[in-house]
Amino acid sequence: MKINKYITTGELARLADTTKRTIMWYAQKGILKPIKTGDNNYRLYEEKQVLDYQMILLLTTFGVSLDDIGCYLKNKGELKSLFISKRKQIRKQIGELQFSLTSIEKILRNLSRNKTMVNPQVKKVKPFGVYYIDKIGSYSKISCYCRSLLEMFLKKGRNFTTMAIFEDIGYRPQKSRMRIGVIAKSEMKVKEEFKDNVIYMKFRPGKVLRYTHNGSGSLLSLFWQELKKYSNLNNLTIRKNTPQFEIYRKTSCDLGKQFFEIFLPIE
Repeated sequence: MKINKYITTGELARLADTTKRTIMWYAQKGILKPIKTGDNNYRLYEEKQVLDYQMILLLTTFGVSLDDIGCYLKNKGELKSLFISKRKQIRKQIGELQFSLTSIEKILRNLSRNKTMVNPQVKKVKPFGVYYIDKIGSYSKISCYCRSLLEMFLKKGRNFTTMAIFEDIGYRPQKSRMRIGVIAKSEMKVKEEFKDNVIYMKFRPGKVLRYTHNGSGSLLSLFWQELKKYSNLNNLTIRKNTPQFEIYRKTSCDLGKQFFEIFLPIE
């Protein structure tokens, strides 16, 4: 007849080369539960639960959540699928860290070169067509306004590239007069019910200071200030009669795949 040999929390901790406090913490989390409670209210475990602790240690080293660990130990789930899922998460984290490192290195280079976080280019932008709607609102709602504009088109064309043209001079995050637009393409067609709302114009930016931002669109206001700082440091005169504007080249759930251009008209 098989006789179970029970061990105390302290004995399990010694066998697992850890502390009694750690074993008790995992017990409180419901992950490494005692088999029974003795007459003296001691928590009792089986020797084989040392292996459960080692599996917990392995999975926590890989960053697996306690909930997932508990589920695996309770149901003795498929270990391969657990590692495949975690591998995907780690690869994503590595990509995000690499993007952050690349961005930091870029900013450090720019600060060394010109004392700002940006390294813009002077460009002459040729006139181009724009379909737009007028909006008065906060910068934080620009993406919503762009989606609204998208829904006003029957035919969107192959590359629906949105933008914002700012009618006001200066930083107005709460109540800004904007033209929310899309770069016009010949194949585009506005829905009949929105023909009075969507306006076409020829936009003539001329000479500009352009900076391309790779990352979160919520940071654009910060880089606008850096662009203006750059123009001041380099004695560039900002034109008042041409509005400043942004073009949203690529948007994505992945910040590393987002690209925005900001344009500051200069003399």
